[in-house]
Amino acid sequence: MTVQLIGQLGMLALICLVFLRVPVAVAMGLVGFFGYAAINGFSNALQVTGQVPYDVATHYTLSQLPLFVLMGDLAVRSGMSSRLYSATRDLFSGLRGSQAYATLGASAGFGAVSGSSIATAATMTRVAVPPMKEAKYDDRLSAGSIAAGGTLGILIPPSIALVIFAMIAEQSVPRLYAASLIPGLLLCLLYILVVALLLRLSPNWAPVDGTRKSLFDRLRSLGQIWEIVLLFLVVIGGLYSGILTATEAAAVGALGAWLLGVITRRLSWKDTRTGIYDTIRTTAMLFVILCAANIFTYFVVLTQIPQGLAALVDGMDLHPIVLMLLIGVFYLILGCFLEAFGMILITVPILMPLVQQAGFDPIWFGIFLVIMIETGMITPPVGMNIFVMQSQLPDMPLPRLYQSVLPFVLAPVVLSVIIIFFPAIVTWLPTLLFER
Repeated sequence: MTVQLIGQLGMLALICLVFLRVPVAVAMGLVGFFGYAAINGFSNALQVTGQVPYDVATHYTLSQLPLFVLMGDLAVRSGMSSRLYSATRDLFSGLRGSQAYATLGASAGFGAVSGSSIATAATMTRVAVPPMKEAKYDDRLSAGSIAAGGTLGILIPPSIALVIFAMIAEQSVPRLYAASLIPGLLLCLLYILVVALLLRLSPNWAPVDGTRKSLFDRLRSLGQIWEIVLLFLVVIGGLYSGILTATEAAAVGALGAWLLGVITRRLSWKDTRTGIYDTIRTTAMLFVILCAANIFTYFVVLTQIPQGLAALVDGMDLHPIVLMLLIGVFYLILGCFLEAFGMILITVPILMPLVQQAGFDPIWFGIFLVIMIETGMITPPVGMNIFVMQSQLPDMPLPRLYQSVLPFVLAPVVLSVIIIFFPAIVTWLPTLLFER
């Protein structure tokens, strides 16, 4: 049996395991181990498997993950999300659908401290749904805006997904964070345009906010979110300016979130202990996933699948833009069946050489990948943000939730096409900051 055939059988086995709902980490670990053993022998496979946990645990980039996770967890527990929603609601006061716009704006702001799509969606569901129900919003608009807003959490820095990509693709986290800022803001604006279009077509989905705030009141409301602004300026500003490394920025952010919660008396010692426990549990889960991904990567390298795929595409003589459009369609389909981390861990080792051969910057590809992953977070049947919301909105049928998010899928698709044709939107800021 040839190495290429073993690789193909391994990919088929991985797809079957994923469709059988086997956890992605388990599926990748099993395929990677037995595939490697079939090529290099069981003793070598056992040796590699034993070495992987040490390699992952001592990877310097991994130190950022628990710190950013802790920062977001403490920010939630200290009530920053509620004050952020209140401030953005005042900012959009007087408009039809002001609370839907506020949900998207608050999600973007909260993404700047949480780094997680699921955490953002879960938090904004608790914060935004009750007042939107009270104001008689159509549940399709409220659910759709919350699910879409949650996706901003993995694009706007700091982003856990970008840290995972940086580890797998061996790229710079600060450059990825710089590259993600402008696309993240553009995606928020595109979501706002989707809401405006929906209200133009169905004005009865949301009432007009009759409490129009003065400019002074809006500015005063923005003062409620000084903690988030301060955290963002210190963490991301320090990172962009070169004063802090990524790990130092994460440490300062975690400590800053805790200090702000304690100083304002909104964070108890019980909340702190619970936040640390949840962070440990999340980090352990990510550690297991990364170990499995590394074993799978060793197998992929042995099978030479990326090189074979690159040679195949090269023989087809596709234009680079056409290639990326096809990869985008592939991710759209994959996002219907696979969750975010699984998409990163399975596809990056295979597609990265192909993308680089086509002349695209790896940093650009990381942002493109995360945008497509965001799309997968709200596409049926496996959109994780949908299930997070459904667990907190048991009265809303799942088919209606699917219907509510479909118009919002258009925004990340449009953004991905825009950055394919205008890659400078992604590459301009990291070039400006890190190539001076």
